[in-house]
Amino acid sequence: MQQVTATRSELLARRARLALATQGRDVLKEKRDSLMKEFRATVEVAVAGTGALEEAAVEGRRALAAAEADDGPDAVRSAALAQPGEISLTTRESTVMGVRIADIRHDPVGRARSDRGYSLAGSSPALDRLVELFEAELTLLLDLATVELRLRRLADEIGTTTRRINALESVVLPWLAQERDQIRATLDERERQDRFRLKRFATRRAQRVDAGEEFR
Repeated sequence: MQQVTATRSELLARRARLALATQGRDVLKEKRDSLMKEFRATVEVAVAGTGALEEAAVEGRRALAAAEADDGPDAVRSAALAQPGEISLTTRESTVMGVRIADIRHDPVGRARSDRGYSLAGSSPALDRLVELFEAELTLLLDLATVELRLRRLADEIGTTTRRINALESVVLPWLAQERDQIRATLDERERQDRFRLKRFATRRAQRVDAGEEFR
């Protein structure tokens, strides 16, 4: 520990800094608790989304097999390449305890049957069903990507906040408390020495007075 000046003003300053650091630690803990609450809620959404995506993938593979059986693999590939489309993505920010989190929004993925580009007369209901399922699967995938980005941002901020709390609790607060105690102990020792000197001075003075009275 560095040498500190043991004065009343320094003691008051250390107490103020200790109180401020303690308050900062408490605020960070509140922030972390709120972030953890949001993280757990987002995890539930992610788990549900992952389950829905897995179910959609299974159903999509079954529909793919059915479409290939009815229309043939070449027809399925041709339908997949018939009408490329673009999905517009937009980003907006939300905040949780001052933490900026990007929310990704996308246009609807599903298209009308007439907009898919393949022959309506030459395709089977199995192919239409396949396209619908894969459009739904892509929608789930985009939604889940947004949730995962939110989870990653929250996890990063929780980690940063936790490290700050640990630094305050493990380094800053003990250091300030030790300096405060050192200053207080030094001041107490000075006060004891001053009392002892005053007492000794009073005793000697009394002894001199008594000696003078006895001399007279």
